[in-house]
Amino acid sequence: MKTKLFTILVVTVLLGAANVPAYPNWDIYNDTDIYDGNYGLINIYDTPPDHTTVNMYGGSADFISTYDASTFNVMGGSSDIEALDFSVINVSGGDIGYIKAWSYATVNFFDNDGSTSLGAEDFANIYVKGGNIGNLHAHQSGVIYVYAGYMSGHAGAASSITADDFSAINIYGHDLFKTSSGGTYGYGQVSGFLMDDTYICVDLYNPEAYLHVNLIPEPATFILFGIGSLILLRKKNSENNRRYS
Repeated sequence: MKTKLFTILVVTVLLGAANVPAYPNWDIYNDTDIYDGNYGLINIYDTPPDHTTVNMYGGSADFISTYDASTFNVMGGSSDIEALDFSVINVSGGDIGYIKAWSYATVNFFDNDGSTSLGAEDFANIYVKGGNIGNLHAHQSGVIYVYAGYMSGHAGAASSITADDFSAINIYGHDLFKTSSGGTYGYGQVSGFLMDDTYICVDLYNPEAYLHVNLIPEPATFILFGIGSLILLRKKNSENNRRYS
């Protein structure tokens, strides 16, 4: 009798669990604002010739993918995101675990509510202009441009840079320096100040990364260098004129 009651109880629990509805998926083809709700997969498409714009202010999704030439503006909410085709993603808020951009997609990253890892592949471009960044990944011909932001790592791990193939990670700032050895993984580090004067010290995760990370002085440095060069050139010309006059 006890065995029969136990079997009935187990079956009841399993049936109850099976009847719990999963988060719904959502395919979006028209301009939409997302304020709340929980979703499984959200796919954003154009309806040619019109381009779709989706604004996310809240809610959550397991995963969001953008296609065609759609635009996805993230101001709040939570999800992981993938950009494909020629779509554009603008992030100024929200708790985003990671963003991966493929093909010719573009990501403009301004700010967020947590730590976000970024990956660019194929011919995608990611522009980092602020926020809290975990890890950077660039593969094939993907390019990541880093102007500002705080690199703190992701999920408790130290922040790192991975780059290979024909990719590039361009870091803009001042007093920038990179090494090809040392750091957590033994492949070197990148350190210095970004254009917003935020200090970074990031580990290179793979040996190829050193060759794919480009350190670019901020415009002010170029201007000062140019002024200095003109002064030296004038001084040299003046000395030559006096010498041969």
